[in-house]
Amino acid sequence: MPVSAHHITRRAVLGGGLATTSTLLLAGCGNPSRSEIRTQVLVLGAGLSGLHAAYLLEQAGYETVILEATDEVGGRVRTVSKDLVPGHPELGASGIGAHYSRLIEAASRVGVELVPERKRTESEPDDLAYYVRDAIIRPQEWSGHRLNALTEGPLKEVPLHLLQFMIYGGAQNPLPRGDFTAWQTGNYLAQDISVYDRMKTPALSDDFMRLAFGTNASYGADERDLSMLMGYQSRNLIDSLYSGPGGFTPDARAAKGGNQRLPEAMAAALTSPVLGGDPVVAIDVTDSGVATVTQSGKTYQAQYCICTIPFAALRKINIRAPMPKLQREAINQLGYTPVFQAHYAPTKAFWEDDGLPVNMWTDGEPGRFMAQRNDPAAPDQVTSYVAFVNGYQAIALDALGPEEASRKVLGRLAKLRPATRGALKPLTTWSWSASPYAGGAYAYWKPGQISSFSNEMRAPAGRLYFAGEHTAVQNRGMEGAMESGERVVFEVLEKIIA
Repeated sequence: MPVSAHHITRRAVLGGGLATTSTLLLAGCGNPSRSEIRTQVLVLGAGLSGLHAAYLLEQAGYETVILEATDEVGGRVRTVSKDLVPGHPELGASGIGAHYSRLIEAASRVGVELVPERKRTESEPDDLAYYVRDAIIRPQEWSGHRLNALTEGPLKEVPLHLLQFMIYGGAQNPLPRGDFTAWQTGNYLAQDISVYDRMKTPALSDDFMRLAFGTNASYGADERDLSMLMGYQSRNLIDSLYSGPGGFTPDARAAKGGNQRLPEAMAAALTSPVLGGDPVVAIDVTDSGVATVTQSGKTYQAQYCICTIPFAALRKINIRAPMPKLQREAINQLGYTPVFQAHYAPTKAFWEDDGLPVNMWTDGEPGRFMAQRNDPAAPDQVTSYVAFVNGYQAIALDALGPEEASRKVLGRLAKLRPATRGALKPLTTWSWSASPYAGGAYAYWKPGQISSFSNEMRAPAGRLYFAGEHTAVQNRGMEGAMESGERVVFEVLEKIIA
């Protein structure tokens, strides 16, 4: 049944402070009185890139209308309600790096306080144990363990949960340090092969390749599904801009009350209307403008349109536009990392009962099973647990449905660690892949895709322009989304002025 459009306004800010739940309160301004609305620039998607683009266009004196498929702003910046999970952990984007200059400026502009980032899947070695291939292994035991098939070289000494990150760094990373565009140039496209093909040797079995490089994968589904060149770029960015051991910054921040408070405040600060709850189903581009049709049958016309919709969702929309073959190929094929989360409340301190570390890195359904400590007044207290599951394991859990997937995680935990039996209360689940307006947690490049269509995919299709984290070149994550919003506004203004 079609849902009506809502007008998101400054009334989302309650009593001078930001809303504390993940759902932005939508002001009941009713449906637009016309079935057709016209504006200068139409922005599709009220995530960070769309909101930033709308702000910059407003500053330049242009009229915009933002269409959002859901009843919330933020896109993949999403904070779970504290009524669902104590401490309202992040379902989406987590940390704001010290180099996230655009995001930090936006937070200051809209009055959102930044506080230290809360750990989600990071863990100290003493707080973590591996549960793999029916063995329980401490990180400090991995280098000499029988399952470690890396018999020599620096990678042998790297803890299992850090291997994926470490293989992208060091002397084998060919990208010039500090050059954040080189990864999309011809000099390095020979590295656009899978992690499996880059790392496989006769001494390493496929089973070990799956364990070391494909389990709990940060990007993609597994070791065969991710371009090594993307890994190199991610590590180059971290090594160039972050400080601290392993390249991770000790200065990462987050929005007070949850990161979703930031896009909520950005939306509230706009004069442009943000219309939520009515997904776009068709985009028509002509020589004179762009028209979109929503699920409820409303038509929105504009001289130009900025589309920030993730390609995994955009591929479900009927697009009639002058678009080259490679760009359509990118929309239809670009990868989005599968991520499934199940949140639980511990009913007893099972880690004290069995004396094992509080956190688990597994090769099964629980993925990374991590304690969340999200009470600032009691930073050592475990407020909840999250089974943060990536890649092929997330795909398998999605196939079960949320309730059965949560039970599957608990059942596997009970076998791996009997003390967890009856000690965890299910709270909620979330799947980014199952979300029809996301299709995955964040974009990634499959082998061959960078060399195939990385430059073509973000080019304008007539009066239809593309932004979003997936189109960023120099940054990833939240700052990548902001970068893309800034870039696309320059493209549109250049066209208007010309």
